[in-house]
Amino acid sequence: MRVLLICGDHPRHKFIANILNSNKLLTSLIVEQRESFIPVLDKQYDNNILKLHDLHFKKREQAELEVFGDENFTFTNYLKIKADQINSAKCHEFVLNEKPDIVITCGCGILSDETLSIFPTQTWNIHGGLSPWFKGAITHFWPSYLLKPQFTGVTIHYITSKIDAGNIIHQTPAHLVKNDGLHQLSSRSLKLGFLSIIDLLNKYKLNGKINSIGQKLTGKLWLKKDWKPEHLILVYDKFKDDIVNMYLSKKLNQEMPKIYNNFNNTN
Repeated sequence: MRVLLICGDHPRHKFIANILNSNKLLTSLIVEQRESFIPVLDKQYDNNILKLHDLHFKKREQAELEVFGDENFTFTNYLKIKADQINSAKCHEFVLNEKPDIVITCGCGILSDETLSIFPTQTWNIHGGLSPWFKGAITHFWPSYLLKPQFTGVTIHYITSKIDAGNIIHQTPAHLVKNDGLHQLSSRSLKLGFLSIIDLLNKYKLNGKINSIGQKLTGKLWLKKDWKPEHLILVYDKFKDDIVNMYLSKKLNQEMPKIYNNFNNTN
């Protein structure tokens, strides 16, 4: 079974690549150069917003290093590309030469129909969000912003031409730990989803197939432009990044998402 992973270059992406490699489940790798880990904000914002923006992304860096470590890629034979090259002829040639049975994407750019046409039927995406409620971008921020941190999670789904809309293969729930902030919640939840990939690949290798379920519920596609630095005021000034504790102490709505577990379902 030949597995191609296409991912970014942040600590979370190095983690998933390395655990696949250590479990002898990685055959080839494409690494896409991502944006700066701590982006610079335009100076048009007031000092409070600038400070919150800096705090937010420094907390993200701290949480990712805490949960995923700071290791380099252990799989050293890979194709490195820029962000705008994911649908390039260079990538197409690499994929055609590697002949993967399974392609897994995690944190890369949107794939064109032409790119998808050369991928195998088993092309999965690791989405940092619970679909269908949180499809699209920045989907580990919105659950906490909406005071529903329990809706943080991971969806592994088939890739289609519609964003995060393919059949769901497996979902993992929020990993809520007392005193964690938004980014620790995100990183722990991502790690849980990443680790599930090992069992899913081994299940597919054993059975030659994998169960999935269509997305029947109405959800929302969150766009990058939906997020504004002003949203940080609620998380950090109003609630002091204490939303996980608020949920655990039952100060927030306790509604739980219904998620699809490939190992407990027979669909």
